[in-house]
Amino acid sequence: MLSALEAREVSAWIEPARGERALRVLSDPRLRVTRVGSPDARTRRQFAEHFGAVAFDDMRRLAIETPSVLWIDRNAPLDEMDRAALVDENIAIVAGACTLSFLLALPQVETAPSFRRMAAGNAVLGIAEAFGAVEVLQSTVSVGNADLVNEGLRTAAAAALAVLGPIDLVTAFGARAGTLTASVVGARGFGTLAVATGVEGACFALVGDGGIASVTSSGISWKRKDGVVVEEERLEADGVEPIVRTILEAEKPEPDERARTSREAHGARRGRLAIDDAHRRMRLRIAALADTLRLSIRTGQPESVDSMLQTFGLDPVDLLPRD
Repeated sequence: MLSALEAREVSAWIEPARGERALRVLSDPRLRVTRVGSPDARTRRQFAEHFGAVAFDDMRRLAIETPSVLWIDRNAPLDEMDRAALVDENIAIVAGACTLSFLLALPQVETAPSFRRMAAGNAVLGIAEAFGAVEVLQSTVSVGNADLVNEGLRTAAAAALAVLGPIDLVTAFGARAGTLTASVVGARGFGTLAVATGVEGACFALVGDGGIASVTSSGISWKRKDGVVVEEERLEADGVEPIVRTILEAEKPEPDERARTSREAHGARRGRLAIDDAHRRMRLRIAALADTLRLSIRTGQPESVDSMLQTFGLDPVDLLPRD
């Protein structure tokens, strides 16, 4: 168990276009970068020299040499060859762009950044609990460039699932120049999702029994139907980079249960497994919604999230939140 003052050892696979962001994340003093890899020789050299780390030009070799946590920072979802390179490694993997098939192949994978780790995301979750029935949710995410659209889509999808509950029907309005829009039908209401490029930020608007509430990256505004202000507040910057927090939370899978002999340790593990299982189900639902939206863009037709899940042999009911 790491002490609060001990830096966590991590490895990182970085695409050249993500270099500046990766440098910011990995420079956090709570992280100790010992291995870095990239398909680009210049990126490998720069990061290896900066962190005094060992450089790798192959993701498979980097995964084999990684003792605990591997962060994969790239633009596009990982493909079949990537999964084959990682599926047998006993490490925690943090990936910025994941498809449903990748998450299924690697049950120890975490996705990052997370809607629930954002200040605005936490505010939306808090409002949704007290808001009453939601008729419409508008989820708009703006990312810095087209390379980040997949991450923005996952954030918008997570917000929709958190507020609207289970979602099946998805209709994409189209995608152009890195921008996409879609409508979704949830168990608790109707939603629109939009992801665009420009200034980084997010805006979530709820309309329904609670009146109208708007949450942006910088503040909250919530008024009841009679115009009475329920909440108006500025939001502080997230402060902690969501990617860093995810890396810090990632852990190597536990040893065989036979090594645990005390009843207290067993009970604690059961509790953590329940939490981990809930997080995994949510990650699968988010990935399925994002993948279904991409499918709708390709087909130009409404598409079913449940059908997407069933294609992978998953029962949509098994992925629902459990009380």
